[in-house]
Amino acid sequence: MRCRGRSRAFATRSDTVYPEQAAAGRGVRYPGQVAARHAGRLAGWAVVSALIPVLLGSALGRPWIGIGAVLAIAATMWLVLWLPRTAHAAFEAARYPRAARRYRVIAALAFTSARERAAVLSRAGCDVAAGRFAAAERLLAGFDGEGLDPAERVTWLNNRACVALETGGDPRGALDLVEQAVALRPDVPAVQHTRAIALIALGRFDDAIGVLEAMRAGGELSPALEAMRCRELARAWDHKGQPDYAADYRDRARLVTR
Repeated sequence: MRCRGRSRAFATRSDTVYPEQAAAGRGVRYPGQVAARHAGRLAGWAVVSALIPVLLGSALGRPWIGIGAVLAIAATMWLVLWLPRTAHAAFEAARYPRAARRYRVIAALAFTSARERAAVLSRAGCDVAAGRFAAAERLLAGFDGEGLDPAERVTWLNNRACVALETGGDPRGALDLVEQAVALRPDVPAVQHTRAIALIALGRFDDAIGVLEAMRAGGELSPALEAMRCRELARAWDHKGQPDYAADYRDRARLVTR
């Protein structure tokens, strides 16, 4: 069984512009000096950004002061906007190692605990999707779900359910985890996909088919998620003794991934 561990259920978008990521972070077992660490990173980045124009101007002449300022601004835009957006795009395109590397950089340079949490949860999602379940479990174990904000908790629950399903854990326990995620965010297709996998594992094939068919109610899915949806539908119809339906969905999955 293959789960989709997306951080924002899933791969959590690490962009700081998303308000649902602005949580206090009291549930994550970071060191007590976490706030000082993030403040230090921000101060260090500001100092380096200020020094670049000065150093370039001193070494190469006054025109380079302006060039240095542009470079400092570009580097900040790269860190704050480009890096998280391309990390999420890599995840959506199923390029999990590339996405994981970018989320690791985001976490290492994060200026806030919310941004760092989002990046770590996203790395766990990459590990789940790439089949590195032990690595994902280690990252997820670093969080106390009760202290996470709703969006983060959905991601954490979904990815834990995926790990349980993929490693031979109790499917009833996995379904309980994903039902908690659904209660918080019923509109996220990736969470519904995990729910369907748990239902199939429990032999509840009609329920799983209903969930999978409803996943597209909110609009088109990404190609990777649509292909997985079709493969799970094929598996469910196989279990129900309907090979023609199963073959049709397998063909759809192949067409989507071409």
